Amino acid sequence: MTMKLVPAAPPFAALIAAMHRVCFKDYWDEKAVRDLLEMPGCYGWVAQDGQQPAGVILCRAAGGEAEVLTIAVLPPWRRHGIGGKLLDAALEAGAKAGAEVMFLEAAANNEAALSLYNTRKFEQVGRRARYYGGTIDALIMRRDL
Repeated sequence: MTMKLVPAAPPFAALIAAMHRVCFKDYWDEKAVRDLLEMPGCYGWVAQDGQQPAGVILCRAAGGEAEVLTIAVLPPWRRHGIGGKLLDAALEAGAKAGAEVMFLEAAANNEAALSLYNTRKFEQVGRRARYYGGTIDALIMRRDL
């Protein structure tokens, strides 16, 4: 596996939307992804194994804060450290952009994501009841940069 991270940009909108559709029930379409990528302060990466897409992370930085908007790893590449590489790149870029803290949210039942975030020293600071699908809580997490 030869994994590389390529900066996310508007030309990747269709690819990112397709990955999002595979990974999430409530996915973002191409227009939503393109609009996000064109926003000031938005940054992210597409992980590629050779020419094959493997994962994506999109973030936003503003006002001394950064936020992970989405992180997704396609099923064949899960449990290979790609989510960690994407998150580490996002943390580094957020700090370089002047953010002092990074926020994200995760479904309370997403054990794989919560494990990753815990290894990167994120702490739960809030909870949105029944946020996902009206049944699953969202955990709000933060980490100082």
